[in-house]
Amino acid sequence: MWKRSEVDPNKKYQVALCASPRGSRSHALHPLGHDVLPEHTVFLTEVVPTDLLLRRDFNGISKSVRIVGGKQYWVDAHGVWFTMEEVSALEEELEVPWVNGVPPHIAPK
Repeated sequence: MWKRSEVDPNKKYQVALCASPRGSRSHALHPLGHDVLPEHTVFLTEVVPTDLLLRRDFNGISKSVRIVGGKQYWVDAHGVWFTMEEVSALEEELEVPWVNGVPPHIAPK
């Protein structure tokens, strides 16, 4: 996650969808064209509207932009992101194709 003060309204940003080997998933701010990716980046989104970045509206971002390459993703109520393939497998109670082979930490019910 990023701080509002890190968002320069004169720059364009993507969001890095990160997944650690231990199962935590996060969102990281990534300046467009920057060569170094945030640690554990699995995917980058298309350019994200500044207002969504300033609000840190992860759900709104997932509905507004796609992953580079055109795929959609989904964010749960706790801010954990999932690929649509993961969501479909969970809904159908199938074996889940976790993007890095590790299921994410999900908040208890």
